Amino acid sequence: MGMIHYLSESDFKKSLDKYCLDKCSKCGGILEVSMEHITVNVVGKTMDIEEIPMLKCKKCGVTYYSYYAQEILYGMYNELKRRGDLGVKSKPNGYRKMYDYAASKGFVYDHRDYESIPGLRFDDEHSKEGFLTPVFFDRKALLYFIADPEYIVDIFSETYGHIGKKDSEGIYPYEWDVPFGFNTNGKLVFWLGDIDTMDDMSQGIFRNFNIASDHLLIDSEFYQAQMNCIFSEPIKEKQIISNMKIFVNNIHNKYGIELSHLVNECKIQEINIKRPIVFNEQSVSGIVNAFDKILVEGISVVGLKSLYETLYGEKRKLGYEKWQSIRLIKEILKQLGSGVQEMPDIEKMISPLYILHDYRIYLDHLLSENEQEKTRLHISETMGAEKFSEQEKIYYELIRRLDVLYQYLVLLSK
Repeated sequence: MGMIHYLSESDFKKSLDKYCLDKCSKCGGILEVSMEHITVNVVGKTMDIEEIPMLKCKKCGVTYYSYYAQEILYGMYNELKRRGDLGVKSKPNGYRKMYDYAASKGFVYDHRDYESIPGLRFDDEHSKEGFLTPVFFDRKALLYFIADPEYIVDIFSETYGHIGKKDSEGIYPYEWDVPFGFNTNGKLVFWLGDIDTMDDMSQGIFRNFNIASDHLLIDSEFYQAQMNCIFSEPIKEKQIISNMKIFVNNIHNKYGIELSHLVNECKIQEINIKRPIVFNEQSVSGIVNAFDKILVEGISVVGLKSLYETLYGEKRKLGYEKWQSIRLIKEILKQLGSGVQEMPDIEKMISPLYILHDYRIYLDHLLSENEQEKTRLHISETMGAEKFSEQEKIYYELIRRLDVLYQYLVLLSK
């Protein structure tokens, strides 16, 4: 940043008297803490600070003083006046204040986050300072707890969830239960005070995955829900299932045709619909299997044929009686969207259902190495990945296409 000049002490103090929230006053963008090098000149007195936590707009790049930065500048300026000096240069010394939460485990965090991120230090709910200090972890930490039946891990939104340890005595649902989130860099984040409520063993496991702060928190569902009471959206996976049910209901209401099939079995499979923590064949296989069973096998072929007959009348294609669910859904989608201008490519829209089926066969069936390689190549190419090992890219593209497909089915079936 360039030199910031103040022509009078009153102008300087006025600039430090403004509390900045989490939105940019110029463009409405989200602010995040950013460590900046600033030089401030107040009527000839210069403060050169190499690293100070500012609030920077992610959209337009404008920076604002954080509350902590205001305190630093105010104190530094008063010290210059007291000494009669004309300038001071401040370099980072690595100091990190520690709070009286989970102190025995020595968690790594940056007190400047707590001091700078809007709202965190103004916490009337807890008597000791530092409760709302963000502590960051590698997201792989959750894998241990997901695998242990003593714990419940629920990622109910795109980047927001909770983890709890079951009460061994059965008096309460949980011994402890705390929220967590993921920031825009994919780092797992908890409040320090919530970590303090965990048992010693759980703290120890998390400590092994503790990483340094990158100061990014505000632009997350976790912060927005916890601090601004903004409800988060369900994960896309859950939205897809919800839209499938709406589509089935729309068809029943409009045509009197029942498309649901094996309803109780599908409800059991819905338990497996969640967001992977890491992305490999093993971690996504259960989700792919569940989606295929719900979206393909959980739709009545008899009902789909009845709907096809209703929509096409005498224009039905020869041999449609032998079609299975995916082909029927494709033809139904064509007819439902026949009057829509600029309708997306139907083959591409229906592709995720074929990929689900191919993926499931690949995972569950004994195939020759040649067939396995052909299936891997087909899935990769269809989902726009260079190789099958790019499971995260394949997975998110699959979910994106399923989301688009069922949004269209909902809209067209109304």
